[in-house]
Amino acid sequence: MRLIHITDPHLTSLDAWSLTRLRGKRWQGYLSWQRNRQWQHRADMLSRLMAAVRAENAAHWLLTGDLAQIGLPDEIAAAADWLRAAGTPEKVFLIPGNHDVYAADSWPAIAAQWSKYLHIDTPADRVDPGAAYPVLRECNGVAFIGLNSAVPTAPFLARGDLGKAQRERLSVVLADVHRRGLLSCVLIHHPPLPGLTHWRKALADVHALQTLVREQQPAIMLHGHEHRNFDARCGATRVFATASASSVRTKYLASYRVFDLHRDATSWQITMTLKQFQHGSPDTFVIREQQTWRRPLSSG
Repeated sequence: MRLIHITDPHLTSLDAWSLTRLRGKRWQGYLSWQRNRQWQHRADMLSRLMAAVRAENAAHWLLTGDLAQIGLPDEIAAAADWLRAAGTPEKVFLIPGNHDVYAADSWPAIAAQWSKYLHIDTPADRVDPGAAYPVLRECNGVAFIGLNSAVPTAPFLARGDLGKAQRERLSVVLADVHRRGLLSCVLIHHPPLPGLTHWRKALADVHALQTLVREQQPAIMLHGHEHRNFDARCGATRVFATASASSVRTKYLASYRVFDLHRDATSWQITMTLKQFQHGSPDTFVIREQQTWRRPLSSG
């Protein structure tokens, strides 16, 4: 089975908005978009990446958030159109990022517009974002587990928080999928281990999550938020961050990861291939890194 990880497309535009129409933290986000983000994240680059991703013929696309800039209802509606054009909910599994859940009024719009891609469907989920997670999807022996670390924060902060209840539910879910011999793949927007980002952008409960990861040892954890490519380890758990899907920054050009999963009688063979945009004739996405490892079936 082939999987694709893409993240942080920041696909929406704020051209129709002005600073005078915004309140609270959104004024800061709007200024950041005006000064930097609209030049760093380009729709034409995202289109190129999506064309390359479609050519990979993956079974599932895993999106770890930040479709929007400042979580406005109009942005969320525009992102919903983009999701429908990208693929069906059966193919696309989305979790929210901090730029999506930017303010208190963001989540109700997200739950209404993106629910099929978030795979949440109860009235309680639409009111309380914490109640919906973890979200579990299973396919061909693989358990996809979506978390929500996105919470509105004060200006100049981009921190996240899972909360005790979500972590406790995650521990139960991981124990169950591993007991049943499934390969666990966890999606989270913020880096799940300490030291991977500045405190201003980190999970408030990252140390508690690290303890859980050490105990439960999920096979793969995918995240975004950092707009750069890197990986980390926590015991047998492999953690991967991927650069923004729309980035034109020279050092961190748009990227995506391909995971090829093959199961035999005793283990999973997992091959991760990182592909990054490269200017040339023609412009293309090239392999920047590849890793292959095995995960015993008894370990999930």
